[in-house]
Amino acid sequence: MEFENSMEAAKAAILDAALGHVPFDGWSEATFRAALADSGVAPPLGRALFPRGPVDLALAYHRRGDQRMARQLAAMNLGDLRFRDRVAAAIMARLDLVEDKELVRRGMAFFALPQNAVEGTKALWGT
Repeated sequence: MEFENSMEAAKAAILDAALGHVPFDGWSEATFRAALADSGVAPPLGRALFPRGPVDLALAYHRRGDQRMARQLAAMNLGDLRFRDRVAAAIMARLDLVEDKELVRRGMAFFALPQNAVEGTKALWGT
């Protein structure tokens, strides 16, 4: 995977490091701290890249899925489909790209918490 700059590479490293911890600790501060330690990214830089810690980390995971979906949809010929069929194809593409259902389950639970519901709703509508 290519990155535009070292900040994007650091973000990706932290997110990649977090994925192994999420099934056990959820999208939590413990996961965020473990991801910082495992990624090799200096904690002050990690905190600057993800100022709200687990919230920003979970949103980065969600955006990564959206970016993968967009690339897949760009490669598909959707022009001949009705609008509702294009929407259905997009939804199926997004669901098919899920590599670990536990990460998504943990994200759904995380964004269902009252303090995270607004961010979760924004992310879902962004998709």
